[in-house]
Amino acid sequence: MSSRPLPASAFPPGPRGYPILGVLPHLRADPISTFLDAANRYGDIVHMRVGPYRGFLVCDPAGIKHVLQDNPRNYHKSPLYDRLRDNLGNGLLTSEDTSWLRQRRLAQPAFHRQRLVDMADVMVGCTELMVARWDGLASRGETIDLVSEMMALTQAIIVRTMFSTDLGAAAEIVNRTWPIINRRIGETFWSTKLETALPLAANRRFWRALRELDAVVYRIIAERRQARREQADLLSMLLSARDEETGTGMTDRQLRDEVVTMLLAGHETTSLALSWTYYLLSQHPLVEARLVDEVDRVVGDMRLGFAHIDRLSFTRCVIEESLRLYPPAWGFSRRALGDDDVCGYHLPRGFLVFMIPFVVHRRPALWPDPDRFDPDRFTPEQVSARPRFSYLPFGGGPRGCIGNQFAMTEAVLIVAAIAQRYRIELVPGQEIRPEPLITLRPAPSVRAIVSRRHARDERSAG
Repeated sequence: MSSRPLPASAFPPGPRGYPILGVLPHLRADPISTFLDAANRYGDIVHMRVGPYRGFLVCDPAGIKHVLQDNPRNYHKSPLYDRLRDNLGNGLLTSEDTSWLRQRRLAQPAFHRQRLVDMADVMVGCTELMVARWDGLASRGETIDLVSEMMALTQAIIVRTMFSTDLGAAAEIVNRTWPIINRRIGETFWSTKLETALPLAANRRFWRALRELDAVVYRIIAERRQARREQADLLSMLLSARDEETGTGMTDRQLRDEVVTMLLAGHETTSLALSWTYYLLSQHPLVEARLVDEVDRVVGDMRLGFAHIDRLSFTRCVIEESLRLYPPAWGFSRRALGDDDVCGYHLPRGFLVFMIPFVVHRRPALWPDPDRFDPDRFTPEQVSARPRFSYLPFGGGPRGCIGNQFAMTEAVLIVAAIAQRYRIELVPGQEIRPEPLITLRPAPSVRAIVSRRHARDERSAG
């Protein structure tokens, strides 16, 4: 793998693991604990053998900055992303080099600030529809599946803002199939291709779910092609795109890959961020009270809109702290195309670099008392005092998440819109743990109670 072999002593310290397999069995059983324990025991840069691969776990912000921002041309997505590419396709998340750059340029206008202003009304409107439905649930004392509610909400928002459509009955298919797809890819992320190709029951369920999801996506594409009507959304931009050399447009398969990427990456991570936020707020009533006070002060009885975003500073801090403790995009990796030096160590060509936000966000040197939920970590003064790459919920560098501003705008507006009318409390006695699949999900399902903010309602009526 390396162009100049080095003795093991030239590498940073790290776990020995098993012969040939290294730490692969541990990663398959519990990847988060494996990475967290390695960092706690060996420090900010750790040498690891993962089956046929060798690499460094890098937790030092300077090392992460070097890989993601200073020298990104030397790194591609690691071979571990092949599992995503095989199933989600060669969209913006998984593509490389000129293909990625072309796709990024095509998609970028869909996320400009003026588009966010226009999309904010859709975000608030979808939230209001959900909250109106909660009125009946609250009066009957029924509980909700918090993750499912947030999934349905953010799915409706991404479909309307990016594709100017409504899934209708097909929304149920997406809601049902994506958890199956997410779970199976997460379960087999560290598996061999043989394991994922065998006709096991779990694999057959996965293949069936993927076919059903594809049918929905191809229907969206076909309907837009037949309509022949330009709309100011991402799908229209993709449909009108032409190759600079051949002048040809995207095939249905290429469009499918981009739509699946945006449909799933565009709502999955935000819905989980919201779910984790309410999980944390339910345990910290004083923080919740501060958030509600801010919403009352800034928005009052007005309809929420984009103009309120900048003044909802504490609400944003709450979401940012939730993303620190439970980043939905909990880990990512790169493969070195050539030799490099990272954190004072020689990184040979072909080695992997693991960057795990869940771990970096818990380094005591960067985050004192790291397990404590404290939104005040994200005041401007606190943020400016930390290294930029100590906080990675959206990655960083040229390949940082294209939708980070969309996601933060959406999350702030949803939390504020709900706070205007409702409280969300977790049903007592639940033991929730983070489950690292493609994304970091709460497990098991989170049951919650929604209740009207009676004091506010009475004040508004008066």
